[in-house]
Amino acid sequence: MKQNRYLVYAEKAQIYLIIFACFSIALPTAFMSLSMGLFVIVWALSGNYQKKFQLIMSHPAAIVSIAFFILYGIGMFYSSASWEMRTTWWLKYHKLLYIPLIISVLTLEKYRSLALKAFLAGMIMVLAISYLKWLGVVPHKDIGQGYFVFKGRIAHNIFMAFTMYLTLRLAVNSSDLKRWIWIGVSLLAALNVIFLVNGRSGQIIMSVLFVWFCWETWGWKSIRWLTALMVAITIIALLSDELPKNRLMEIKQEILSHQPDQALTSSGLRLEFYKNTLTLIQKNTIFGGGTGSFEINYRHLAESQNTLSTHVTNPHNEFLLTGQELGVFGFLFLIGFFLIPWRLTYLFESNGKYRYIQGYAFRGLTLTIVVGSMFNSLLLDAGEGKFYCVLAGVLMSSYQPISKLRLRNQSEL
Repeated sequence: MKQNRYLVYAEKAQIYLIIFACFSIALPTAFMSLSMGLFVIVWALSGNYQKKFQLIMSHPAAIVSIAFFILYGIGMFYSSASWEMRTTWWLKYHKLLYIPLIISVLTLEKYRSLALKAFLAGMIMVLAISYLKWLGVVPHKDIGQGYFVFKGRIAHNIFMAFTMYLTLRLAVNSSDLKRWIWIGVSLLAALNVIFLVNGRSGQIIMSVLFVWFCWETWGWKSIRWLTALMVAITIIALLSDELPKNRLMEIKQEILSHQPDQALTSSGLRLEFYKNTLTLIQKNTIFGGGTGSFEINYRHLAESQNTLSTHVTNPHNEFLLTGQELGVFGFLFLIGFFLIPWRLTYLFESNGKYRYIQGYAFRGLTLTIVVGSMFNSLLLDAGEGKFYCVLAGVLMSSYQPISKLRLRNQSEL
């Protein structure tokens, strides 16, 4: 009897730690680390392993996440970095295991809904604080990055861009007053990304997500409205002197003025990173240089070219980083890591409906991480990587293969 009570408490604890982790995405990274660290400990001590492993092994997204983590582990054995560096970099990808762990626990729709609401609650809180900083109500130290909250400008705008998309999707699936509330939140999030926080990755992501939202919702009918909106946004951005300048407008000039041995610019540096990383990939095309090898290999290459940017920890591009460490084989595996769950979203079912909010949300989440990974190493980064893996685990738990449905029916009996 005591054992059964312990299992019930342990299962509840895991679920509420997941929900808190979703809320803590918007908070400093330490909160996410604490919540997920406790979740892993409780998961390991909670028992019921047969059911958990059966759920994991019946879920393609869980399997591909585990396989990707193992692949990085294999990459350690032929890396040119020290064993300390190899291990450190491999463990940076431990967040990939959050996906199967969450899938094995979050089996009920009501808890998935609570987890998603917790994420939105955290982001709405951040949105409110950001505007209060802009209005001067909350103290703000200007360091040239805008009115970001808790996270840096890159993470802030990436998370806020996804929030804009998610609230738009909720507006479509709501009615009356709720619809207008979600539209209002979405509009405030969009304006926050465009004008108040100058993280360019999030601005690009938001544009892609908005186009994708319109396409999924209205198809070809959305083209003329998108065109009109883009023109309006461009005019507002060019004519406004009161709002912070949009850094997207500065990309071309930064690239033109960048000189590797003299004048460094943000956009120019990224192009330099990409070019040098492609050179490294050509040296070990099939299997790459190994896990954790990027920093030392890049330094040797940059020093031989006599450039100033010799100490580079990552190329600010997840696809190039994976290609350098794991080669073409790893690059294709990364594509599969995103593509397999994407295809599963079209098989989601709830209350007899073929597609619903979790499917749309996951496709938006995938576009967020894929587009962002073209300009940053997001899976490597602590905050952004956990943002994806935790929400991916929550949303992917909606997929129910035949074996999972049978297991759930048996437990209900």
